[in-house]
Amino acid sequence: MSVSGYHDSVTAARRLIEQRLDDPLSLEELSAEVGLSPFHFHRLFRGLTGETVAVYARRLRLQRAAQRLGQGADDILQIALDAGYGSHEAFTRAFTRQFGVSPSTFRQARRQTRIPMQHALWKEAPMDIRIENATACHIAFVRHVGPYEGVGEAWGQLMKWGWSKMIFGKPDTFGLCYDDPDVVAPEKIRYDACMAVKPGTRVKAPVETRDLPAGTFAVVEHVGPYEQFAEVYARLCGQLASEEVAGRRWRLADAPSREKYLNDPRKTRPEDLRTEIWMPVEQVQA
Repeated sequence: MSVSGYHDSVTAARRLIEQRLDDPLSLEELSAEVGLSPFHFHRLFRGLTGETVAVYARRLRLQRAAQRLGQGADDILQIALDAGYGSHEAFTRAFTRQFGVSPSTFRQARRQTRIPMQHALWKEAPMDIRIENATACHIAFVRHVGPYEGVGEAWGQLMKWGWSKMIFGKPDTFGLCYDDPDVVAPEKIRYDACMAVKPGTRVKAPVETRDLPAGTFAVVEHVGPYEQFAEVYARLCGQLASEEVAGRRWRLADAPSREKYLNDPRKTRPEDLRTEIWMPVEQVQA
């Protein structure tokens, strides 16, 4: 197998781990999925990512747990179980090693720094939130790993491919945002620049394709610079946790959020940029 083939295999393995965090694959299953022997696959994965398969999956589960805590989740034991830990104590030890503080301390710190700000902003300008159901689709995408400020390169690669394939009319494009920059180290943040395409569309690296499942989202439109997104996400999460939307209560789901950019940042002043933030949610059963 060529060097590029090894990179493709490890990339495919990382995608599978991300998609199956709650149903983890064994090393044998994962290596079989990408067509490599377990012995060689384990060494390649570590050599190309700097982490073993187990460490990579554990880090993603801990990052997801931290995001839930930062969003105000109360049941630390349930978060621990969802992260693959059999007890509160084991989860606390792992979480503290990863983030330097205990889960309860982390949650309290996030509440103290974010919740008061959110409530003050709501009184001034409540957010107009709507609920949308997105259908399943097939996407072409380019993965960016690093600070969100650098996603322009991924969009440039996706757009170049789109034009070359003559599929650009007015396609459905959006960003998939997997990580909270307040939780995840900047160099490990994951983001996909995406375009809806027909199943069977052929691509060439760095463009990839996959199916995106249907989902329910709380949607709010933001007008202003992209640098304000952190505040918008915080307000949206806080408002969802505090009041009904469309006559129902909602909780945050674990799918990545979506960002739909409604005008071209190359031709628009920062204060006039329009973006829809789509936060995945699930209805709270009465």
